[in-house]
Amino acid sequence: MDVMSDDALGLVLERVGSHVSLIRAAAVCRRWRRAVADAAFLRRFRSLHAPPVAGYFHNGSQYRSSVMGAEAKSRHGPVFVPSSPSLVDARHFSLDFLPNGAGSWNVQDSRGSLLQMDRAGIGAGGLPAWLVCEPLTRRYTMVPPPPDFDESCYFLGSFLIDGDTDKAGGCIGMSNFRVLYMLYRGLAGQAAVFTMGESGFTSWSEKSVDYIATRSQFECCLGHAGGSWFFYFRGRTLVILDGSTGEFSCSQLPITETQDLDLYCYNFCITVGRDSKPRFFTVFGDSFEVFMRLCSGEWVLEKRVMLSEATRSLPGYHPSFFSRSPFVSTLGVGFIILAPRSEPLWTFSVDLETMEVSPAAGDMGLMV
Repeated sequence: MDVMSDDALGLVLERVGSHVSLIRAAAVCRRWRRAVADAAFLRRFRSLHAPPVAGYFHNGSQYRSSVMGAEAKSRHGPVFVPSSPSLVDARHFSLDFLPNGAGSWNVQDSRGSLLQMDRAGIGAGGLPAWLVCEPLTRRYTMVPPPPDFDESCYFLGSFLIDGDTDKAGGCIGMSNFRVLYMLYRGLAGQAAVFTMGESGFTSWSEKSVDYIATRSQFECCLGHAGGSWFFYFRGRTLVILDGSTGEFSCSQLPITETQDLDLYCYNFCITVGRDSKPRFFTVFGDSFEVFMRLCSGEWVLEKRVMLSEATRSLPGYHPSFFSRSPFVSTLGVGFIILAPRSEPLWTFSVDLETMEVSPAAGDMGLMV
C-alpha cells in the first residue's frame, strides 16, 4: 500500500461494493479516510453505486368494499416497511418527531433520504401545512405555501425535486432541496418552486409550465416512477415532471384494445418495475394490460393477462368478482394489489414481471 499512489488508491476504493463497506474502509487509517472524504471521490462513487433502498413508506389507508365501491375505513399515520426486515430496523425511520406526531401527516413524495409531507387544515387560514423531513436524522423544515396561494386555487400537488449540487456532490438533502407546487388559478395551470439553499437560505420562484392544459382537461395524477411524476390529461396526453431537473415533457399514451381512457380514467395508473423503469397499466373488467416506455418515449404493450383465469385457483375466488373492474389498492415496486368490488374484501397481487397472481394481505396504501 505504501507504493500505491493516491490516484490508484482512489480507483480501488471506488470499487468497494457498498456504502457500509466504504465507511469501514475510511476507518482503516488517516490516508484512506482523506481519500474517502474527498468531494471529487464521493461524486465518482455515487455515480458508480446507486444508494440501497432501505424500505418504503405507505400512508396506511385501509379500505372496505361497498356497493358503491371503495370507501375509507380508518386512517393512521405513515408506516415504514423495510425492504429487508432482518437488516433494517424500522424504528430508525419513525416519524414521531414531526409536529403533533405523525398521525395526521401524509407522505406526498420521497427523494433520496427526504420525505415531503402535508397535513390538511392546520396551516394559516385553514390551508394545508407542508414540510420536508429526513427520518434518519429526525430533522424537518416547514415549507410555506406558494405566494398568493388561497382557497380559490385548485391544488394539483407538491413534489420533491433535486436542488443544487453541494460540495460532496449530493443533489438533495436537508440543505439543498426544491419543492415544486402545481396548481390552477381559474383555468390556467401554474407552478411555483420553493428552494432550500445552503446556510438555510430560501426563495420562491415561478415556473413556466407550457405542457399543463386547462383545468377542464386535467383528469388525475397517475403516479410516481423512475424519479418522475406522471399526470393524465384528456386525449391520452401524459405530462411528465422530471424529479432531477424539475422540467416538464409531454407524450401520448397508447390506444388500448379494451376501453376509452377518457371515460375510465380511474382504471389505469403508473408504477415502477423491478428494473426501476416506469410501467403504465390498465385494469378494465377482466383484462389487465401492462405497457412499457421505449427510449423514443413511445408506450408499447408488454404483457396482458385475463384476471378471472389467473385468479381462479386462489382461495376465496368467485366468478362474479370481475363483472366490474377491480380497484387498485396498493402500488409497489414490481407489483400492484387489486381488490374486486365485493363483500367481504378480497385482495390479490399481480407481479408485473411474471404476471403471476397471489393472495395479498389487504391494503397497504400508497407506497413511496
